[in-house]
Amino acid sequence: MKLILKVTPGTSAQPLRQVYTMAMNLDVWTVRGDHMILRAEEAQADQLRQLGFGVEEIQPALNYLEAHFTAEAIEGYHSPESLNDDMSSLAAAHPDLAELQTFGTSVEGRPMLALRLGTRTGSGAKSGPKVLLLGCHHAREWLSVEVPFLVARHLLENAGDPEIGGWLSSGEIWVAPMVNPDGHAFTRDRSDPENRLWRKNRRVNGDGSIGVDPNRNYDYMWGSLDIDTSSKTPSAETYIGPSPFSEPETQAVSQLVETQAFDGLITYHSYSQLILYPWGYTSEPISDATDRERMIAVSQEMAELIRGVHGRVYVPQQASELYPTAGDTTDWAYGKLKIPAITIELRPETYEQGGFILPANQIRPTFEENLPAALLFIRGIFGVAAA
Repeated sequence: MKLILKVTPGTSAQPLRQVYTMAMNLDVWTVRGDHMILRAEEAQADQLRQLGFGVEEIQPALNYLEAHFTAEAIEGYHSPESLNDDMSSLAAAHPDLAELQTFGTSVEGRPMLALRLGTRTGSGAKSGPKVLLLGCHHAREWLSVEVPFLVARHLLENAGDPEIGGWLSSGEIWVAPMVNPDGHAFTRDRSDPENRLWRKNRRVNGDGSIGVDPNRNYDYMWGSLDIDTSSKTPSAETYIGPSPFSEPETQAVSQLVETQAFDGLITYHSYSQLILYPWGYTSEPISDATDRERMIAVSQEMAELIRGVHGRVYVPQQASELYPTAGDTTDWAYGKLKIPAITIELRPETYEQGGFILPANQIRPTFEENLPAALLFIRGIFGVAAA
C-alpha cells in the first residue's frame, strides 16, 4: 500500500535532502527546509526510519484520492479531446490572429496541438519576437493545462488592447497547453483511483514498466544525476528514459522550439507556488551575470505581480533549491539554446491544501494571479528581442 509521508531529519546524521539521493524510487512531492512530503510504499517508510529519519504516516494515498478526487475536482478541467475542441474553436473564432497547429504525436497517437497567435503568416522562418507557453509535461498536473490555455484566450479576446495588439502584429506567441496527452488521459481513468497521480507518459519500457518523465528527457545534462528526482530506474516516477529525446513528446517540443527560434519560454507545472529559473541540475548559479540577473529579476517581479492579485505568495528561486533535476525543459532551453526560460509551479502551496488535486473553482483565480506575470514575461521578451 502506498502512503503519503512527512519526512523530517529525525536522528539521522544525514541532511534531509539525502532522502532523494538514495535512489529508493520515492515519489517526492514537496521539499521544505524542515520536512518533505512524498509518496512511498510501507517498506520504503520502514527503510527511512531505519536510517534515522523521522517518518510520519499522514494517510494512505488511497484516502487522499478518495477525499480529493471528486466529481467537483473533475468538472471544469479539460480532457485531451475537449482541449483540442476548445483550441480549435478559439482559432476559428479569431481566424486573423490564431492558427491551430499540430506539432507532434504522442506515444499512443494523440495529436499535440499548439495555438500560434499573431497576424504574421508562414512557419519556420523567424518573424519578430516569439514566446512559447507550455503546460502539462506531468500528467497529474491538471491545473498546468488550464492556465496557458486561458492566457491564450485572454490574448485573443483582448487583441484590441494596444500593447497586446502590438505583440500580435510584430511577433508570435505560441501556446501548447498539453505536452503529455496520453498521461493526462490516463489520469482521468477512474477504474483505479491511483491513476489520478500518474506523472509520466505511457511508453512501455523494456522491463515492462510504463512511462518516461518528459521533463527529465531533454538532452541538456541528461543522465548526469541518478536520484529519486531524476532517476535511471524505468519504474521510477522520474525515469529519464533510455536516451535523451527518446520520447515523441519531447522530440516534438524540441523540434518546435528549434524551428521557431523562440526568444523566451514559460513552462507551467503544479504544485508548490514557486517561480523557478535555471539551473536545476546543479546548485551553482548561471555563470553569465547578465542572464542570471535578468532571470532573477523577472522571477521576483512575477512573484510581486502574482501576490498583488489574490495575495498568494509564489517564491522565486533557482530550480535546484526545490530539488535537483537533470534533463528538464528550462535547463535545456537556456543551457542548449540560450533561451530565457522559467518554470512556474502553480497552486496550491501545500499538500494539505489539495496538492495535485484541486476543485475547478481554483482554475479562475490561479489564472487571474498568473496573467499579469505572463504578460510581464512576454513584455520583457518582446522589448529585448525588438531592441
